Amino acid sequence: MKESLPQKVSVTAVVDNYLDVFEPSTSLVERAVPGKLKGHLLAGHGLAYLVDISQGESTFCLLMDTGNAFETLKHNMEVMGRTPAEVDALFLSHGHPDHYGGLLGFLEWRGSPLPIYCHPDVFWPKYLMTPRGKVGPWKLEREKIEETGAQLTCATDAQQLREGVFLTGEIPRRTDFEGPMPGAKIIKDGEDMDDPLVDEQALVVNLGEKGLVIISGCSHPGIVNTIQYAQEITGNSRIYAVIGGLHLAQVGEEVLTQTINGIKDCGAQLALTGHCTGFRPHIRMSQELGSTFAISCVGSTATLAA
Repeated sequence: MKESLPQKVSVTAVVDNYLDVFEPSTSLVERAVPGKLKGHLLAGHGLAYLVDISQGESTFCLLMDTGNAFETLKHNMEVMGRTPAEVDALFLSHGHPDHYGGLLGFLEWRGSPLPIYCHPDVFWPKYLMTPRGKVGPWKLEREKIEETGAQLTCATDAQQLREGVFLTGEIPRRTDFEGPMPGAKIIKDGEDMDDPLVDEQALVVNLGEKGLVIISGCSHPGIVNTIQYAQEITGNSRIYAVIGGLHLAQVGEEVLTQTINGIKDCGAQLALTGHCTGFRPHIRMSQELGSTFAISCVGSTATLAA
């Protein structure tokens, strides 16, 4: 018997750059209430989401990214009353350490093998060339992950984890305004080169007539490219929510305007963004997206139902 599409998806920010206990809840986003938690949440540069997908009588829990450090991930999960045993699979959005920094610690904490999905390029050394000099390199060590017994699935193409639950694989760059990340470098077979960040992929949950929930780590391929490709691989043109980091802090006003217009044009009922999106872009998005915009804070949960 064929599985039905998911009926609901909840996305909880376990690690994010922002924490604000005064941000109000909305009809789609519930904020953490400090007095109801087991302790104080911690903000920190990086990203990790617990994504709970309800499908029929079962719930599938996916941990998307692990933040910059295991200590932050573990602390916030414990404060929120979540355990590593709840996690059914893990997805790495791309190979930057603010997304995989807590991975090995989490796998040790969990203590039992776990399916992990990623792009094969996440394991090449990477670094940044900035106005202040070279930052890095960093390298995610595949051998150490395999030593934990993790079942690695490294793919470049889109794949369906369950009915209506997709990883995009490599996202085609089609817009004329979403460009590469300045200064991003990768070392392949000993050769330093510009990093096109083809390893970044997004998580997409298809809620049928309500539309797609698109969850992106940093949107290095461009969030508009990501939205368009999610529509293509699912065959669903409706967008319910866009969630994640958009990496817009370094772009000019024209690129920012076109990106915001792209989010408007897709008709999303929720744009919940944080992490690397940037202060200035968040101000613009708040002004131009109105009530559909919400800033992502640690402990916030977006619940989208079909």
